[in-house]
Amino acid sequence: MNQRNTLSLPACGQLLWVSLLLLGCAAAGCSRGLQRPIVHPVEGLVTLDGQPIEGVGVSFSPIVPGKGVAAFGKTLSDGSFSLTSTHGGLANAGAMAGEYAVMFQKYVDVAPDAVPPRTAAAADDSTRRVPQWFSRQEASRLEDEETVRFVILGLLPEAYAKAATSGFRVTVAPGRNAGEAFTFRLSSDYQAAADH
Repeated sequence: MNQRNTLSLPACGQLLWVSLLLLGCAAAGCSRGLQRPIVHPVEGLVTLDGQPIEGVGVSFSPIVPGKGVAAFGKTLSDGSFSLTSTHGGLANAGAMAGEYAVMFQKYVDVAPDAVPPRTAAAADDSTRRVPQWFSRQEASRLEDEETVRFVILGLLPEAYAKAATSGFRVTVAPGRNAGEAFTFRLSSDYQAAADH
């Protein structure tokens, strides 16, 4: 004798009622979901030795814990950038209001034998050579089951990568944030400073 599993009419009604309740609750916002930060547009510019620089990671770190959340961006070919907040921020929407330390990093990877010398010709005198700064870190990765060695080069002075030594502080205010306060002029011979 075959037994079939069937739901009785009252059980079907209960299932339908629970489904509708959950759907209505979700539509009304009963589930908390991801709380997006309240942000304000931030648009800036990064130059190195007076020239726009592409591919620089720009990080905003709150100076006062709990007053804002970290935000980040990456410069385009004209040196411009916009910010995206962590903790659920929409891409390029901006940063929360608050005071931030600003940090900068740019890395490339090259073959070990392609690491450039640490000196370059001075712009005003081709016979004079000046030191160029970069950090160097040996690394490797697997490509098609073959280990490939390469060198990660940091192309900006290391002091720019740390909140305590970057020298840049900004305040993000409600509304659009742009202009001179968000133009960051970097120098290849920078060491460190309390303020910039």
